[in-house]
Amino acid sequence: MPWYQAPAKINLGLGVGPRDATGYHPVDTVMQTVSLSDQLYIETRDHMLWEASENAPALDEDNLVVRAYAWCVDKGAAPPPIYGRLDKYIPVGAGLGGGSSDAAALIRWAFRGSDRMDEPEFLRETAALGKDVPFFIRGGAARAEGYGERLTLLPSVSFGGVVLANPGVSLSTPAVYQAFDALDMGQPMASLDRVQAALVHGRRLGQEDLRNDLEEAAFLVMPALKDFRGLLLDAAQGALCALSGSGPTYYIVGEDEDWAEWMAARLRNRGVPWVQSTSVLDSW
Repeated sequence: MPWYQAPAKINLGLGVGPRDATGYHPVDTVMQTVSLSDQLYIETRDHMLWEASENAPALDEDNLVVRAYAWCVDKGAAPPPIYGRLDKYIPVGAGLGGGSSDAAALIRWAFRGSDRMDEPEFLRETAALGKDVPFFIRGGAARAEGYGERLTLLPSVSFGGVVLANPGVSLSTPAVYQAFDALDMGQPMASLDRVQAALVHGRRLGQEDLRNDLEEAAFLVMPALKDFRGLLLDAAQGALCALSGSGPTYYIVGEDEDWAEWMAARLRNRGVPWVQSTSVLDSW
């Protein structure tokens, strides 16, 4: 069946620099895809038709999937008219990259069979749609620098179980970045050198490696998120726990999927509104 997988990601640390002359913030992050995925169905038709599940944003001209189709036309892919249906499983505004992953799935379809997606310049150009789009075209684990367009592919993390926990609300990424600018904490941008080295050499990550420069800004926008983090840390019992992207989703990691299912049940019993046990996804 013509289904394309659009997986979520977690950030294994996130460094953010001050807004520069381009109007954007340079970043340094290591991202890892997980098996929780949206599903994009694409079928060739004689006219365009978009459809989305009830919990998905409208597939209008502002939606990243629709914009990605137009981008592919501009880049010479010459895709035919399609019926495209997006089934949404990744929460919107959760820090898990769902919109960018959906756009990347459309690009992978449009350029299937082509070697364009292996070209660094092509990947850089896809960042015009969203800074996480280049990463989602490749998937697995990668360090993303600059504005997300400079990728260094890495081995996937060694832990097998991942639990995603969300307080049941979305968080605006632009609002978090505005709060980041307002805080102006003056601390140096987090470097992901240690995380990269850990993945390359098969070493375990530590809690200190997973610093997210946007976390304090997310607390400013959503003060209750700090208490939510405390609840998760208490339940995690020392397991690694960190914020993904601009939030508000946190992830907790453990040895395997059985552990993840146990931890997910533990969090549900403690009243966490949205919990998903998942696993590391190397490729698709």
